[in-house]
Amino acid sequence: MKTLHRDERGQSLVELALILPVLMLIVTGLFDVARAVWQENTLAYAAREGTRYAIVHGSAAASPVGPTNTSDPTIAAIVRAAAIGVPNITITTSWPDLNNDRNSRVSVDASAPFVPLPSQYLLGGAFQITLRGGSLLIIER
Repeated sequence: MKTLHRDERGQSLVELALILPVLMLIVTGLFDVARAVWQENTLAYAAREGTRYAIVHGSAAASPVGPTNTSDPTIAAIVRAAAIGVPNITITTSWPDLNNDRNSRVSVDASAPFVPLPSQYLLGGAFQITLRGGSLLIIER
């Protein structure tokens, strides 16, 4: 009976060595999913802030923004300021009705690349996902 117990001494260590890489991959995967959801929600919020600025500054405003300048630096600055912690944001602003009058639509889309941690450290960032957030509102003033 003593010899049987002595032979099983290293079993726990071998099991840990086999399971630990899988467990670490699951844990980093959960962190990455949480980071991706947070960044996508942040992009959606930032796009909504940019769209809100655009609908408040329609053709009747003192300093209007409109379809003649689709890469308006003020809208881009507002989106970037609202997207705290999300780097390399690409912003697209469009007016589907081709004007900035009352009851016209304004759309702001924000996108950013997302590199999961295993890809960043094991593959040199070879795998990435593009996260997007957007907003479409109607000018009411």
